[in-house]
Amino acid sequence: MEINAPAYKGIKRYQDGDNAMLRKVILESTPKAVEQMCKYAEQFRGKDDLETCRNIWNFLKTRIRYVADQEYQIVRLPSALLKTKEGDCKSYSVFTSAVLQCLGIPHHYMMTSYNKSNPTPSHIYVMTDSGIIIDAVWHSFNSEKPYAYVYKIKPYKTISK
Repeated sequence: MEINAPAYKGIKRYQDGDNAMLRKVILESTPKAVEQMCKYAEQFRGKDDLETCRNIWNFLKTRIRYVADQEYQIVRLPSALLKTKEGDCKSYSVFTSAVLQCLGIPHHYMMTSYNKSNPTPSHIYVMTDSGIIIDAVWHSFNSEKPYAYVYKIKPYKTISK
């Protein structure tokens, strides 16, 4: 599937920000991401929600190279993700959430920690309200790495500090 990228806008970089600030940036970026993707979201629609989610996962897995952030934490809006063709879980999740919102599929962000002694989230992906998992960082569609802690957050709600 080819997608025509919207105009290149939107890389937010953060250095020395705490995890709560980063989560806030992700949520604040989501409405702009939706605005960018509604024109393109139909390209991902399948015969049902499962196929639609698989289309999104396949696109991210095969067309966008996973690159972990280094010095700066980067949240790419869909236009930047499509332009650079690289991103990490934050950018994948913002993209996925935007497409799902445009297609009217209810979902939430899954912010997870894999450290039993530290509940601070270190990963983010998307799950539909019906339970379909879209984590293009993980090796298989509709599955997830077992976590120690999870925070489920609707993309249109604001996280307080």
